[in-house]
Amino acid sequence: MAQLFPVEREYDRCVTALDRAGMLTLLPKSGSIGVVGIDGKEYPRPTRKQVAELFVRNKELVGRKIKQGFNRLELTPMAMPVPVLIEQMSAAVLRHAADRTIYQARRSNSARLVHVRVNPEKTVWVWDALRAALDKGEMVYFAKEYSSNHPGQTKSQAIADGRICAVPGWSVGLVESMSFMPGQGKGKTVGGRKQLEIGSSPREYLQTLQTDAYQGETGKTLEDFITSFLTRLETTNEVSNDVKDDNALWCLGQYMKITYAEVVPTGRWIGSVGRVRLDMHRIGNKLCTKSWGASTTVRLQKF
Repeated sequence: MAQLFPVEREYDRCVTALDRAGMLTLLPKSGSIGVVGIDGKEYPRPTRKQVAELFVRNKELVGRKIKQGFNRLELTPMAMPVPVLIEQMSAAVLRHAADRTIYQARRSNSARLVHVRVNPEKTVWVWDALRAALDKGEMVYFAKEYSSNHPGQTKSQAIADGRICAVPGWSVGLVESMSFMPGQGKGKTVGGRKQLEIGSSPREYLQTLQTDAYQGETGKTLEDFITSFLTRLETTNEVSNDVKDDNALWCLGQYMKITYAEVVPTGRWIGSVGRVRLDMHRIGNKLCTKSWGASTTVRLQKF
């Protein structure tokens, strides 16, 4: 499997970024390095051996998805409370701003580094309705459809599900290494799968994910978005999902019904005000599609 995917190198990259971002801590009961979940339990980070074994157990899926362009490892601490992740995101952005090591996303390593301004008062803006939903645990995870017939999971169910978290509390997944989601008409077909392009509504993207070429993929959650944002920031000193780049993200892996609409969370960097913005929009929203897109995670399963 190492010939197909550099597991050890990718593991070290992820763990180093998570540590630099302040997401990992010494767990007092187990003495391990990891995170504390929404249930107060300790969730040690996956070991290099555990991740390597998951690649072997999911050999058929991994082989197929590598051919489709999924060439990066993603370790997401799904068990962590999102409000705690938001606090860590804010702290990391402020630290990079103080060190003057925070830049716009670049399309190539040869492009000039351009500093971004950071709002020190409200570095991560969260819509009140989203914050309340997170506090009350009202978000539905991994819905099959955005309706009362979803059938999705609670966060507690998701982190206990070996199909989502192959290592307790942790999603171990494969993602595409693209820094920017392709614009309309720019997506390439790789291994029989067309890359998801900017420009569709959450409902349309979810329908696409039900088709054969996207088998084994799920939408992103806020946990994935924050982890990915911080991993990129700690690895390249660059922000992610800038709405100015038409690269804001629909978090298709979460959904809820509020008083007047069915909505999914969104995450984006807004350079004009120097902050990350987390809120929710309607699942059929066509007004935002020019600047919003979707990406996915192939979550390895526990067998």
